[in-house]
Amino acid sequence: MNHRTRRLFFILFSIPLASLAGCTSYYKNAEACKDKARTDYPDAARAPLKITGTGASYHGSRVVVHGTIEIPPKPPSVKPGIAAAAAECTFSETSMTGFQWLVPAYLAPKPPAADADE
Repeated sequence: MNHRTRRLFFILFSIPLASLAGCTSYYKNAEACKDKARTDYPDAARAPLKITGTGASYHGSRVVVHGTIEIPPKPPSVKPGIAAAAAECTFSETSMTGFQWLVPAYLAPKPPAADADE
C-alpha cells in the first residue's frame, strides 16, 4: 500500500467515526440522567423506581427518563398499583445543567404562585 492510498484509507475511515462522535453524548447523557433519577428519587425504600425507557433530543441535550413506581393498594383492591414516573435532564455537551421531576405530582416542581396584586 503506497503513501497516498494509506492517507485516503485513513480519511475515508475517519469520516464515519467523526459522525458517530455526537452519538456518544446521547448515550452518556441518557445513562447520567437514569443515574440521577435513581439517586434523587426520595421514596426508594418504600416504593422502588423501575426505569422503563428514555428519550433524548438531538445529541442528548435534553433527556427524559420514564419509569414506574409500585404504590400501595387502595381498598378494596389487594394488588399494589403502578404509578408513572418521569424526570427530565438538560445537558450542555456532557455536563448536566438541570434536573426536574415531571411525574408524580408530589415530586414535580410547583409553578410560581400568581401575585394577588395583579
